[in-house]
Amino acid sequence: MDLTSNAASIFLVLLTSGLLVFTGLRKQPGIGILGTIVIIALTLWLRGESLDALGFDRPASWGAAVGLGLLLGLVIQLLSVALFEPLIERITNTAHDHSLVEGVRGNWRAFLQWMLIVWLTVAVLEEGIYRGFLMTEVAGVLGDGSGALALNILFTSIVFGLSHGYQGRSGMLSTGIVSIFLGAIFVWSGFNLWLAIFAHGFIDTVGIGLIAIHGDRAIRRWLWRSRE
Repeated sequence: MDLTSNAASIFLVLLTSGLLVFTGLRKQPGIGILGTIVIIALTLWLRGESLDALGFDRPASWGAAVGLGLLLGLVIQLLSVALFEPLIERITNTAHDHSLVEGVRGNWRAFLQWMLIVWLTVAVLEEGIYRGFLMTEVAGVLGDGSGALALNILFTSIVFGLSHGYQGRSGMLSTGIVSIFLGAIFVWSGFNLWLAIFAHGFIDTVGIGLIAIHGDRAIRRWLWRSRE
């Protein structure tokens, strides 16, 4: 099979998207991630490509990528905690399910363990899968026009949101919105992954850090006190 053809790319996009969404909704996201990694590895091997094909080539400046990633991650996460999450909960009448990381509240050992997970696996793997692989495959089919890129970001963000089904309805919507930002960052970076990886890492770092110090609840009480 010619894995560079549009038909093959469409098949790969549907296969990986379906696997990620199905396992996410079944609250078994790890299985979907591992399965997708195998598919991506086989695809790169059959194509004779390296990880650079996913956007892992060296950025123009590591310092700029880290610094801008920190700024973007901080802004996106604060917007999520202060605005997106409260509004979504009012729309869905369902609380976000943060049970996976609730153990970090007041527990710095658990927080540090999560930081290792975020920076060594989550940020790199999720960006490599959803942006580096899925968005690149979709772009190979749809092209790189503005409309095609917007559709690309929307599609992959829907997949990203649904694959976080273990966070509940509100969580799926919130992660889908965050994915739109990350997709836009990937496109703006010229399909280089590193800025999106650093932004993703700092989004999770800030989010989990706020939970650890009960800052998420404090921010929402302060900003939404008149509506509670």
